[in-house]
Amino acid sequence: MKNLYVFLLFLTMSAFAGMSEKPDQWYVVTDRVMGGSSNLEADYDDGTFKMTGNVVKKDGGFVRLAHRPEEINKNAKGIKFKARGNNETYEVHLTLKGVKMPPWSYLSSTFNVSENWQEFEISFSDFKKNGYMMASMKPQNIRDISIAGYGRDFDVDLEFKDVTVF
Repeated sequence: MKNLYVFLLFLTMSAFAGMSEKPDQWYVVTDRVMGGSSNLEADYDDGTFKMTGNVVKKDGGFVRLAHRPEEINKNAKGIKFKARGNNETYEVHLTLKGVKMPPWSYLSSTFNVSENWQEFEISFSDFKKNGYMMASMKPQNIRDISIAGYGRDFDVDLEFKDVTVF
């Protein structure tokens, strides 16, 4: 099993379509970058990512496993993946290129997991803005794509695979 304990390491990323096959091109980010106390461990085995840890809302309240695609086709309509977990709500975060206010602004969409594998297909038009000034949502403006636990105290136990854009 490959351990992905990479904190705040921005790697050179390859094409988004191969995200699930390239686990070393994902990185962990937690609220510890701003004094928080959330934890995340990410592992990869046989095509599946596993995120375990906890989100602590005080002083931050987030964990995420992120990927920086080299390029996304301007005609892409959304993101698709399979996930299962601990009956919690998780989020997909999109961070856009360019100037943002505040600098940590992003777009998000939630998904709810159960213990059984489910397929999620989220259109880019379904993402909600979290910030007030950023580039327009066009697929070619996406800088990072993340699977995240956010905004409340809870244990993270999530598996996901087959991540693609459509």
